[in-house]
Amino acid sequence: MLKKIIVIIAMLAIIALSVSLYKKSTPQVVAEANTPEEQVEAVVEEILPEEIFTFSIQDLPENCSLDNAQLCAVENSVKCTINPDLKFCAGLKLPEFIFMKDPSVDRPSEISYKIINKKVLPNGTTEIYTESACNGNWFGLCQGTVIYVISPLNENWQVKDIYAIE
Repeated sequence: MLKKIIVIIAMLAIIALSVSLYKKSTPQVVAEANTPEEQVEAVVEEILPEEIFTFSIQDLPENCSLDNAQLCAVENSVKCTINPDLKFCAGLKLPEFIFMKDPSVDRPSEISYKIINKKVLPNGTTEIYTESACNGNWFGLCQGTVIYVISPLNENWQVKDIYAIE
């Protein structure tokens, strides 16, 4: 009987110790998650350019209009869509359909777009939403809301996929 009482008291002591340790560790975790640095990062929202970017086959500059690697990846994708034979396009990792050279492909010679949204996804990719217009069909990927899925590549960004929503 005495052994049973000692075992029960020992078990209650272990449970009490566990509960007290749990209560002590919980506030520390909450405090670490709400550091001032993380609160500032959550408040800072990237300001997207308001301008409309227009590119035509007669004038396709090699340099990007903006000093932003993510937006530059989108711009380069647009330029290579218009003319995949540009020198810098060969070194870019872009979706294969951009380089298609079939006579039935209605490749645009002019594309205009405005960046309307940006979403960072949990898988490390980012979606850049644009409101676009072009003078071709291009698989339906240059009219309306066109979304460029970009991912990090070394120190730059690459366009992995392009899709449109109606």
